[in-house]
Amino acid sequence: MAMATIYGAFRTDTTLSTGQVQFGGVGSTFTISSYSSITFNDGVDPNTIEGDGVVNEVPDDLTQTYLGNAFAWDYNYEVTDGTNNYTIGVFDYDSGGNDQFNGGAEQGFFIGFLGSVPPLNTTLTISALGDGAFSDPNVNQPVNNFVPCFTNGTKLTTRHGEKSVENLLAGDELLTFSDSENQLEFSKISRVFHRRLSKRDLCNNPKLRPIRIMAGSLGEGLPKQDLSVSRQHRMLIKSKIAQRMFEQNEVLVSAIKLVELPGIFIDEDVKSVEYFHLLFNEHKIVFAEGAPTESLFTGPEALNAISPEAREEIINIFPEISGQNYTPKPARLIPSDNLQKQLIMRHQKNRKALFCRF
Repeated sequence: MAMATIYGAFRTDTTLSTGQVQFGGVGSTFTISSYSSITFNDGVDPNTIEGDGVVNEVPDDLTQTYLGNAFAWDYNYEVTDGTNNYTIGVFDYDSGGNDQFNGGAEQGFFIGFLGSVPPLNTTLTISALGDGAFSDPNVNQPVNNFVPCFTNGTKLTTRHGEKSVENLLAGDELLTFSDSENQLEFSKISRVFHRRLSKRDLCNNPKLRPIRIMAGSLGEGLPKQDLSVSRQHRMLIKSKIAQRMFEQNEVLVSAIKLVELPGIFIDEDVKSVEYFHLLFNEHKIVFAEGAPTESLFTGPEALNAISPEAREEIINIFPEISGQNYTPKPARLIPSDNLQKQLIMRHQKNRKALFCRF
C-alpha cells in the first residue's frame, strides 16, 4: 500500500451548483497562514494517484476518509510567488464522510502542495491549471517542479578538462562564472547527489522526462553536444532582449520554457534516466557541454524536492540554510514564470539566439 503525505490548508471559498468546488482562477492570489497534513493510502494502484478533473467520476482508490471527512483528488494548479514555482493539488471533501462528490454536498476543499512547500503567509498567484494527475505517492516529492539536475553522460568543464557528471566527486573543481559577468574561476563541488528513474517512473509521470537541448540550439554553437537536463533546470540566457527586459543581459530560464524553440524538446525516447545535481557553497554558473547553466540552488523548492537524507546532509554542511532569515542568493536573476515566457516569445518572434557574446 502506497502513501503520500500532502501539506496544505482547508478552504471553503465557493461551491458551485454541481457540487464541484472551484478554487480561484488564473491570476487569483491567496496566502496560507497555517498548514495541515493528510496522508493518503492508495490500496488500488500502488504507483499512481490520478484525477481527471471530473468530480462526478472519482475512482474508489482516490477517495479517502480523514478526521470524519471524505476527500477526493480533483485537479492541479501551478502557482508562483514571483520567484519560485509550486504545484498544488485540490481535494474536494464532504463532512461526515458522505462521499457525495457529485451531489452538491462538498463543504470545501483541501489544497495541498505536491512537493515543495512555500513559507507561511507567502502571497501566491495562480499561474496555470494543471493536468489533474500526480505520481509516485511513496515519497513526498514534487513531480511537476523536479529539482534542477543533469542527466548521466553530461560533460562538465573542470580544471582538468571535460568530465562526465557521473564521475564527478566532492572536491572536484569546475569552471564557473563569478558574480561579475565574464569573469571565470574554478569552484569546488561540495556534494554530488543523484536519483535514478525507471521506465515505469517516466511512464507514470511524463513530467519527469528530461529536456533535450540539441547541439548549437542556444546560439554561438552551444551546447557543443546535445544536452539533457530536468525540466526545471535553468539555462543562462544572454541577449540584448534580456537586457531590454531586465536591465541585465544574463538571466536564468527553466529548460521547459525553451521547448517552443527549434532544437529543444521533451525527450520522449529515453527509457530510463539518472539525474545528478551538483552542490557548491553557493549557487554557481557552471558549463555543461560548453553551455552556461546552474548548479543546485538551495532555495526551499530544491530542499523540499530532494530526499530527507540528502536534505539533512546539505543542512549539516551548510547549517545557515535552516535559519528562518536565510535567503538564498541566485547566481543570476531568475525571472518569474510569466516573464520567462515573455522573454522566450520575444526571442522566437525576433529569431534571436538565446546566447550571444557581445
